[in-house]
Amino acid sequence: MSEDGLKSWAEDLTARERVREIATTLTQPRSVEWVREQAGIAAWQTAKDELEMLAEFGQVQAVTGDDGHTKYAPDYQQRYFDELAGLINDHTREELREQIATIQERIDGWKSEYAVDSQADLDASLSEAGHDAATIRERNRVLRRWERAADNQQLLRQALQLYDDARSLHPDRQPTDASVSVPE
Repeated sequence: MSEDGLKSWAEDLTARERVREIATTLTQPRSVEWVREQAGIAAWQTAKDELEMLAEFGQVQAVTGDDGHTKYAPDYQQRYFDELAGLINDHTREELREQIATIQERIDGWKSEYAVDSQADLDASLSEAGHDAATIRERNRVLRRWERAADNQQLLRQALQLYDDARSLHPDRQPTDASVSVPE
């Protein structure tokens, strides 16, 4: 990360706060050294101590990397539950249902546009003879979007399934007016 890049997002953050910001947004296991470099701090021990504390509190997990050294990885399970709770707490059942329908419309459009019945069919079409490079790239792009849409739709369905039980734990909390937005 360039020094200018660091200044833009971390001007008012301490070294430990910068480590936390980076560690809690990891998408794959990373070493203490990698996190230290990204946080723009000199002290390796500061990064290690903060990562160990985050692991102790379940915000990241310590894993053994392929090289045998400890790396720090996202806690995917915790992120998933946090996302479910956010959907349930911030949205009405109707909003969740509407977003499921919107995603389904998008999927139905891809099915129609590419004359397929499923993601697997679109994936299989990539190996068909006769497609030029641009067509293959476009289908690959749509396949990735379809996979994300299906994952988001599943998350929304699970939030809807758990909605009443989860809301009963906080009957006084009302959903906000935030709109449900699932990335494409």
